[in-house]
Amino acid sequence: MPYEDTMFLKMSVDVLSFFDPEQLRRITPDIERNTYKKGETVIFKGQITDGFYIIKNGSVLVVMKPKPGQTDPVTVPLAKGDFFGEMSLLEETAATASVKAAVDDTEILTIPSGSFQKLLEMQPLLKKGLLDKIAARRPPKK
Repeated sequence: MPYEDTMFLKMSVDVLSFFDPEQLRRITPDIERNTYKKGETVIFKGQITDGFYIIKNGSVLVVMKPKPGQTDPVTVPLAKGDFFGEMSLLEETAATASVKAAVDDTEILTIPSGSFQKLLEMQPLLKKGLLDKIAARRPPKK
């Protein structure tokens, strides 16, 4: 599966698309694969994570605390090729939201922290791309 994972990362994950396939091949043997059932938690809010999570199949919901004056949590759907967990790796903080599988057979690839650091060393622009993505995901301040 390493070749398949390398091509998936290159073709489907926008922040990794500028990597040369050979660079991605260096970390694909380290990738962990997990499959989740609908409603199963991938990450708990407050959890210290040590990986960069990428949705290979299925989808997840990022569940955040309700906005002021509201009782329902805010949910953000993510699908194939989307990623999460980057804030914990870049800012060395606990997860700010829970992430749950939205459908059965949601497959998540996890790049361990050490391998993720190798990617950052190979392509320093990756950090800027991730920070731009984080900023775009945050709701505008009023």
